[in-house]
Amino acid sequence: MKNGRILQVLSDRFAVDIGESVVYAKSRKKLKRELLPLPGDIVVLEQVNGEFVLKRIEPRKSRIVRPPIANPDQILITLAPVPAVEFLTIDKMIVNAHKEGIRTVLCVNKTDITDNEFLDNIFAQYKNVTDELITVCAAKRETAALEKILTGRFSCFAGQSAVGKTSLINAVCGTGRKVGGLSEKTMRGKNTTTGVEILKIGVDTYIADTPGFASLDLSEIEPPDLPLYYDEYVRRADNCKYRMCTHTTEPDCAVRRAVNEGALHRERYERYLQLLDELKIRKTHRKSWRKAYDD
Repeated sequence: MKNGRILQVLSDRFAVDIGESVVYAKSRKKLKRELLPLPGDIVVLEQVNGEFVLKRIEPRKSRIVRPPIANPDQILITLAPVPAVEFLTIDKMIVNAHKEGIRTVLCVNKTDITDNEFLDNIFAQYKNVTDELITVCAAKRETAALEKILTGRFSCFAGQSAVGKTSLINAVCGTGRKVGGLSEKTMRGKNTTTGVEILKIGVDTYIADTPGFASLDLSEIEPPDLPLYYDEYVRRADNCKYRMCTHTTEPDCAVRRAVNEGALHRERYERYLQLLDELKIRKTHRKSWRKAYDD
């Protein structure tokens, strides 16, 4: 028996790191029916007729649904001044990470073309929201802060296409993975990472490059629970008049008061309201669909 971590899911087998080497293993049909193995899964292997076979998948401590990754310690949400930041997507990533108990790091890349106004805006919105906020430059290989955070953890790079996720991995690992650019017509990223692949870069240190996110939903979160994933709102909730305050229209709301006083970022709060509306609409549609189905 050997323990290992799945690095990549191939068409009919799995690349598994077992410490001293990487082996390729098949999965028992029964196991695949019970639980589909994912990159990042900790597995137990056995040898059958000279081949490695997945015998068991250990319980997952966390999971990212899209893209599918198991057991990440932290998500490095990467952004840059170009392409334009999709703040709503970043907020959704943070909420999803909080839901799964995954550490979040906001990683601002391309500091060689970043002005103070851009950085001030990022820090104002996220300084006390994510676990850490760092600035790096893949083009100049200024990645010391990033390397420190990566050591001893399984990290998942996430973010829009063309923000430099793969370039950062190349800078840290010295690899030559293909790097995407911007579409001249749309100034949006051209996705070059088509699947999840985990790289081992040191003892107990893994990183995953993931496809750029075109969209991300919060379908598993109920509307009343959304405020629980905004740490800056949770810290003030005890001062709200109502215990289950949604921070929308309730009187004497500490969160709204903090927004009006400038203690909380107004644009991030407005996006919170947008996400809350999305969840309410989705819930209404689910109820309508169930009623039509039952009828």
